[in-house]
Amino acid sequence: MKERIVLELEAQPWLPSNSVRMIRELNHYDMPTEGILRHRFLPRYYFFACIDGAVNEYSMWVYVSISRSEARQLKKLRGDDLRHFEAGLLVDRPVDAVMAHENRGIVQKGQAKIVVHGPLPASEPKLAQEAWSSVNKQIRAEAGAIERMVPC
Repeated sequence: MKERIVLELEAQPWLPSNSVRMIRELNHYDMPTEGILRHRFLPRYYFFACIDGAVNEYSMWVYVSISRSEARQLKKLRGDDLRHFEAGLLVDRPVDAVMAHENRGIVQKGQAKIVVHGPLPASEPKLAQEAWSSVNKQIRAEAGAIERMVPC
């Protein structure tokens, strides 16, 4: 089983903890929006992408554990081949997802599973919709559990 990434609240989403470093930036829009992270001390790799809201106050980011060979493939591909490969990394795998604020960094984290029926989408909106839906359910469940807690 591949190890999940460590995510720290208030960290920048493109560098989500002190345990990882960026080894390749794949896309940039005022900040890195896609890339490959590597664990600082272990041979673990992660792909990350901002899948919604890169130009908004709040944005959605996803992280998935990848193999070394997948990291190499990401470095080689360009254009539509790269986008299709990236989408394939995010579908039907456990992904970690965060909501980030432009000034406060990561403000909420959770897990998601992005399921796409049929061919992989050519653009990110379907992936973003699936991830938002999964994470929002988790956030609502956690909020409901906190509301039901009785103070001691």
